[in-house]
Amino acid sequence: MRALFGRGGRRRPQGYGRELADYRAQLVRQTLRIDEVLGEVGDLIEALRRRDADVEDALERLTATEQALDEAAEGLREMLAPEELHPLHVEYEANLERALRGIVTAERGCGLTRLRHRGPEDEEPFTYWKRGQQNVQHARLRMSELTDALLSWEPGTPAEASVAARLHRADAED
Repeated sequence: MRALFGRGGRRRPQGYGRELADYRAQLVRQTLRIDEVLGEVGDLIEALRRRDADVEDALERLTATEQALDEAAEGLREMLAPEELHPLHVEYEANLERALRGIVTAERGCGLTRLRHRGPEDEEPFTYWKRGQQNVQHARLRMSELTDALLSWEPGTPAEASVAARLHRADAED
């Protein structure tokens, strides 16, 4: 009887083994590097806000970080996510773009300090640094949630990165 109906139990969809493993390996490499860079740049922008960093040095580091993250974004675009994970992968890319906008905003704040008609107590650069730091921080948090969802997805289940899905995964692990 068993031969007529298969092995029984839940069957996994075919064709995900090697491709999913390769995707996850690439994703882990990319996201670890991106998260590390975003953590460092978030700390740098926070130091600017506290006046603990030199603006000229920070501007150089921000520019270098922006270029490195642009390259990482290109690498993400070249990755082939499984069809079910494509929306989450695209959302990850969008949040990386948000972090890049935060870095550009912080760079603008640094540029404002170079203007001769602005005094040392001008608050506008601090507003730019605050907004930039918040964009980087919020993008990094969402990217972490998306990475968890992308890495824990199992074929045959919906790919979600909502709070409800995260709580459901946490309950399943306990």
